[in-house]
Amino acid sequence: MTRLTAFLMTGASLLLMSHPALAQSTATQAVEDTVTVSAQANSSGGIMAPVTVPKQRSIITQEFIDRQPAGQSVFEMLNKVPGFNFTNNDPYGNAGGNIRIHGYDGNHVSFTWDGMPLNDTGNYAIYTNQVADSEIIGRASVNQGTTDVDSPTAAATGGVVAITTAKPKDDWGILVDASGGSHNYKRGFIRLDTGAFGPWNTVAFASFSYTDYDKFKGPGHLQKKQMNASIYQDLGELGWVQLAMHFNSNRNHFYGNPTYYPTVSTLTTTATPGVLNGVTNFPRVTGGPAAPAVAISPEGRFTGTGLTSNISGFGLEFDNQPTCTRVAAVTGAAQSDAACTNFHGVRINPSDTGNIRLSSLFRLTDELSLTFDPSVQYTLANGGGYTALSEQDAKLRGNVPGIIGRDLNGDGDILDTVGVYSPNNTNTIRYGLNTSLVWQVAPDHTLQLGYTGDIGLHRQTAQFAFLDANGFPNDPFAGYRDPGKRVRAADDLPVRGRDRRSRAILHQVAFAYEGSFFEDIAHVSAGVRMPFMRRDLNQLCNLQVTGSSGVGFPTCTTAPPSAVAANGTVTLPGADAKLYVPPAQKTVNFSRVLPNVGLSLSPWGPEHQFYVAVAAGLAAPRTDNLYNGGNNGLCVTAGVSTPNAPGCVYTSFSSVKPETSTNYNIGYRYNSPEFTFSISAYNNQFKNRIVTSFDQEQGISIDRNIGSVNVDGVDVEANVSPMEDLSIYTSVSYIHTRVSAGPQAIILVGAGGAPVNLAGKSVAETPAWTVSQRYEYAWEGFTFGFGGKFVSSRYATDANDLKVDPYILADADIGYDLGGLGWKGSYVKLNGFNLFRERYFGSISSRPCFNPNLPTTSACGSYPTVAVGAPQTFQFTLRTEL
Repeated sequence: MTRLTAFLMTGASLLLMSHPALAQSTATQAVEDTVTVSAQANSSGGIMAPVTVPKQRSIITQEFIDRQPAGQSVFEMLNKVPGFNFTNNDPYGNAGGNIRIHGYDGNHVSFTWDGMPLNDTGNYAIYTNQVADSEIIGRASVNQGTTDVDSPTAAATGGVVAITTAKPKDDWGILVDASGGSHNYKRGFIRLDTGAFGPWNTVAFASFSYTDYDKFKGPGHLQKKQMNASIYQDLGELGWVQLAMHFNSNRNHFYGNPTYYPTVSTLTTTATPGVLNGVTNFPRVTGGPAAPAVAISPEGRFTGTGLTSNISGFGLEFDNQPTCTRVAAVTGAAQSDAACTNFHGVRINPSDTGNIRLSSLFRLTDELSLTFDPSVQYTLANGGGYTALSEQDAKLRGNVPGIIGRDLNGDGDILDTVGVYSPNNTNTIRYGLNTSLVWQVAPDHTLQLGYTGDIGLHRQTAQFAFLDANGFPNDPFAGYRDPGKRVRAADDLPVRGRDRRSRAILHQVAFAYEGSFFEDIAHVSAGVRMPFMRRDLNQLCNLQVTGSSGVGFPTCTTAPPSAVAANGTVTLPGADAKLYVPPAQKTVNFSRVLPNVGLSLSPWGPEHQFYVAVAAGLAAPRTDNLYNGGNNGLCVTAGVSTPNAPGCVYTSFSSVKPETSTNYNIGYRYNSPEFTFSISAYNNQFKNRIVTSFDQEQGISIDRNIGSVNVDGVDVEANVSPMEDLSIYTSVSYIHTRVSAGPQAIILVGAGGAPVNLAGKSVAETPAWTVSQRYEYAWEGFTFGFGGKFVSSRYATDANDLKVDPYILADADIGYDLGGLGWKGSYVKLNGFNLFRERYFGSISSRPCFNPNLPTTSACGSYPTVAVGAPQTFQFTLRTEL
């Protein structure tokens, strides 16, 4: 705790702002603004805005957002609030990152923008690099553990992250940000505000940004283009309407993350950092091998050698291949492009996302209002991919009898292995509606009746495409968007790696009551939401269920099966007697009644508030993972797979129960102009906790319920202004997680390993302690900010047999307002990240367990991967406002 103590001694607490509440839908915002007690404002710098709703919530505003690095992900900006931990995969946010709120991952957190849900409808993931430019965000909030009663979500058992668009300005103007920084960072942003125009004083803005920079390790770069626009009409006593649009295009190369597979000879029980080549305090994985020889180059990049065969891709300047040399085609000779599989040109993450959203409030009478928030979203994205495709691969034969293969490189033979681009594209069209009737029964009592509709239409397919002469894709979305470069089978149909169509449908009804009593001393918030979820699943390819490799992966071919077994499995031509489940369809439904209740008391005035909240949650299995089929348990006899055993049946789809949760929260808040304080204690109880793991008996990744999980914790945050123009913020969070005993808590290891019992284990990737601080001081046009965050050790496996070291990251910002020089609204700003060059691991891709004595074919023989944390980084920004 020495480093943590030193960190704490640098100060105490920070920032508050003025808006009474921040909800995720227009209806909830209208209800909270109507009946909640107004909080006193203070000059906090915008990181701890006043909250009065009876649930735990933290808010940052544009004032704080404006001090952060230009273009940074809003999730990194939220990283100082309690109970929230975000591991950014690079210093600027374009590479994405991982979220944890009270032990919940991002798939269990609702993310909304102006009330519109942004979680992926297929896997519920939050893509943090596809969020709005920071310059147009008005506010952002975190509900730690509790959803709102009309949350438009299929899986939010862990809380809500919500952002709102800043309103267009009343006066005409142009805002330009120009930024440069470490790793060849370049960014430009321009926003045009029309000011009030037309007969109704309509206001609008439009903006565009361009970002490009190099990876801090390895070849390649990250590029983003984004457009936003909003038009707002105030209807006076009748209400208001806001129409907004967004388009975002990312073209990113992946970072190569380190993988760990300790051997018995290198296994150790100490967590002491390694000392190699004179470099000390480099993070270790507890129980893992010694740290590799790593140094920091003058440019701040990780470089080094000394990697062993047990550690791949860690700390290298080139963590992916910088070049790809294609093998020249020679008639009659066998060539192979397999050596290009790690080429950075195909290890990419392209995405095109866009939406049109309407937010509106109509006052039908003095007491009755209607909110109407429809939206349409578009997504096309993939994670890159490379396949060394044999010219005699069965997929190339198609539905043409007698064909052995197909010449792909034009050399006149079918002896070669040709590298092709094979990304799994996801194309989604999503229609949403969140609407409510809000009835103000009395000045302090409001009823809300709401409906949420959310329909996601998915097309997920991997249509292979040829690469150019240097190994780069001709189109980042391969054959899905570039028919001319498609790899085709002998029957001229596209060769696919997967192909499925899904519909994820949510219909939800919500009812809520908000009321204040005894002259605002007591406030009651009570509601219930009833989600009805349907998943229409269409697997258009054969799913392999037996064989030494490839089990669980689709094989897409137009060739008819050569044989059909009694249990419905098929054998494909040239597939070496492997068994497949043929294309299939299935519809599954999930529903639950979810109450949401809160009570707050302010017996000594609005400065003091006590509150208690209880909320139920439901997380349906991820649509993507419902395609991971398996057997009915009768296919294994005495540990040996017997696919033709009596009663053995295979399916294309998994069978897993939805996860439910109950969140209990009790807290106290104090708010005054000079000092703000909040403390919250919580208990979250999960049933049928869903995890995804690799089943060694069936050879596929599946969703499974590990039983009950209990989470307890305390969050504290405070802001103090000991003198004018100085604010100090601190947040401290402690969390204790544990898996309850039961048959579902057993991991079947396979391959000679004994079952692992997770009972009593902590939830992986969740730090027990996080501490954040920020100091902000204004003087003579300058603004000085300094802060940081401590993150304690995290388990890298569910079985808690590998742990990643703690770390502290420090950041700072210095800004100078150019208004004193006659340049009103303009400034210069310098931001620094990881000031003290901390060497640490960020995001973790955890595994169920790890045992170095078991082979990689065992569930516990595979290692987790970890992301190398970003090095010291600086960014300079000049803002011009006309």
